[in-house]
Amino acid sequence: MSSKSVIIFTSVLVTIIIGSGFMSSFALSGSSTEFGSLNIDEDSASISESEITIISISGTIVNYYSGQYIIIEIMKPDNSSIEVKTLADNNGIFSTPIILDSNWEVGNYQLLATYLNNEIGSASFVITSVSIPNIPVFSNIGSLEMDSDEITITGNEKSTVKVEGNIKDYQKREPITLKIIHPDGLISDVIITGKSNGDFTAHISIEENWKSGSFSIIASYDEKDFGKVDFQLNKIQIPIYFKNVASWWSDGLIEDFEFVDGIEYLINEGIIEIPNLSQNTSSNENTIPDWVRQNIGWWSNGLTSDTELVNSIQYLVEKGIIQVN
Repeated sequence: MSSKSVIIFTSVLVTIIIGSGFMSSFALSGSSTEFGSLNIDEDSASISESEITIISISGTIVNYYSGQYIIIEIMKPDNSSIEVKTLADNNGIFSTPIILDSNWEVGNYQLLATYLNNEIGSASFVITSVSIPNIPVFSNIGSLEMDSDEITITGNEKSTVKVEGNIKDYQKREPITLKIIHPDGLISDVIITGKSNGDFTAHISIEENWKSGSFSIIASYDEKDFGKVDFQLNKIQIPIYFKNVASWWSDGLIEDFEFVDGIEYLINEGIIEIPNLSQNTSSNENTIPDWVRQNIGWWSNGLTSDTELVNSIQYLVEKGIIQVN
């Protein structure tokens, strides 16, 4: 990387919680490998009608690349499995909650976490009892839906999560609580009221300090949970000055190798954050297509969205032109 480009690019746990609160400390269990660790604080849990049961999984990743998903596979007693995706922070530390409802069975559960196809750790827990009917979170009380299960935003861009539903036998002006469970296990509440017929709609603002990862929203009325929805939040972080760099490159003022080296540096240092950035290359090309140069040039002039820039960078990574690691 030339001195010119250097100036351009460098100057410019698992907690199981019974109830709605969190305990302050836990004795963790789990395992680790040379690639990271996976922890869980309890080896048993019970699910009842009157309490929310949450498992929060935590761990670490060695040499974490920003935007790469950690995959946690949960093997159920019937040998079926579910997959949970989460992201780590810049220090390689991750934490994600799992809500246990009536759809979970009594029995043993095995957890296996992988990162870039490498095992980072395993853990297990047992559900000792389920004392509520096998229905999805008191759906006889009401319903809850959301408009999208994946939301992608850039930087400080304003965006909302829209949820709506209906309460049967709703009493006018009675509060409806939307409990938002964040990827790190934190919980925040939004209180709304419905219409006289029980219909309700909420536009929940995505705050600047929300992190990328898997979120859950649990709706409750009259102190009973009646619905749950999940969504994935992808926050793309691109520094403002990168528009100038992209413009210079598209105008031929910066060589291709300088531009590629600069993007690699910004991604590897976590300055540009692109969730779910694939490292699986389909080839090893050296030439950047003209359409990519054109798309990035348009983006630098505000003619296309950040999504188009992300797609162009994703393409260059997949083709081996940009080396993420």
